[in-house]
Amino acid sequence: MNKKEIILATKERRKYKKCATYELKIIKSKLSSKSLKHLNKLFLEAKWFHNHILSSGEDIKNFNTKIKEVTVLNKNKEKEIRKIDVLSAQMRQEIKDKIFRSILSLSALKKTGKKIGALKCKSKVFSISLKQLNHAFSINFINSSIRIQKLKQNLKVKGLHQIKENYEIANAQLVRKCNDFYLLVTTYADKEEKIMPETSVGIDFGCETQLTLSNGIKIKYEIPVSKRLRRLDRKIMKKNRKKSYNKYKDQRKREKEYQHIKNKKKDIKNKIVSTLVNNFKYISIQNENIKGWQANHGKKIQNTSLGGIIDALKRKAHTLIEINRFFPSSQLCLKCENKQKMSQEKRTYVCPVCGYEEDRDINASRNILREGLKDTKVPTEHRELKPQESRTSALSIMNKLKSIHNVRVSSLVEWGSLKSKGQFTSTL
Repeated sequence: MNKKEIILATKERRKYKKCATYELKIIKSKLSSKSLKHLNKLFLEAKWFHNHILSSGEDIKNFNTKIKEVTVLNKNKEKEIRKIDVLSAQMRQEIKDKIFRSILSLSALKKTGKKIGALKCKSKVFSISLKQLNHAFSINFINSSIRIQKLKQNLKVKGLHQIKENYEIANAQLVRKCNDFYLLVTTYADKEEKIMPETSVGIDFGCETQLTLSNGIKIKYEIPVSKRLRRLDRKIMKKNRKKSYNKYKDQRKREKEYQHIKNKKKDIKNKIVSTLVNNFKYISIQNENIKGWQANHGKKIQNTSLGGIIDALKRKAHTLIEINRFFPSSQLCLKCENKQKMSQEKRTYVCPVCGYEEDRDINASRNILREGLKDTKVPTEHRELKPQESRTSALSIMNKLKSIHNVRVSSLVEWGSLKSKGQFTSTL
């Protein structure tokens, strides 16, 4: 088999496998001073090489990646020739290929009529592609360590237990983030068939209450900016403060604090999405304009990850039903479908026609569920569950959500009067 046939065979084999990326953190305290200098220089040389390709004016597709010297602009904006010592030939090839792929993407956008700009030189490089296992990088599962090409020391890592023995390792990326180093390993594994419960749920997203489920559960959470981060911002942006090593240290501290807040939001998002995906086979949501919400509500949206939850549900849900953005979910009566305009201040929906009364968000989530099931071609059976049956399933979900740190979970449903309040549940 030639190289092209091998690539096609690999693509066909991985087509039906599950792709996942795992983050391994390199333990910085275990690094020798020589290895730390090597890693820092690796990212510096990657920046030099990237900028040299763009400024050379040569044909990028046929650019010679075996060169050992590049032209760099120094602080005085004078050209200097510097040697490439630690960046391997394969890493250089990957940098060139990445630039070429970016140009192809820009060309495709230009053909569709979109305005594009040219690729610019980088002031920093944060990731380096390691394409080939056992050549550009290798993994030692026994010692929980990794090896990177041209680096003599084995690097101790955290998180290697996530990668199982039967996983096929494809490639990796060496990443520098908040002055720490990570290895993002892409793997392929056989898909496991999950037995999903034949249940469905409608979700209404909001600013005050982030998620409201059609079974009466409300999920609230917010990760605000910490006092430490505000203090560091004021310190760094202080007028007439000269560039110094202390300012550089404060900037690194600020980066770490931002990353800490980002990780908190990511953890909450992943746990909420996992609970929903594993407990409901059919999830109905409304195509919300999160960017528009952010323009009006600002920090209330910024301190959550609503956009991330919607994006994750689109990728991970077994069957996601997305209804039109302009569907009046909060204005319709669940019983008689009477439509009435409601101000944002009114939090209880009262129908003037049939007298139906319910919490505004719960009514909206049930309308979203009903509308979603209406649009599907899957045969459905609608029935009203007994109060005890609804209570048991919802309480188990509530207990899982309550275990998530920084998340407040509540239920406004009166279990004894579900039938009189127009409880709507469906089984597919």
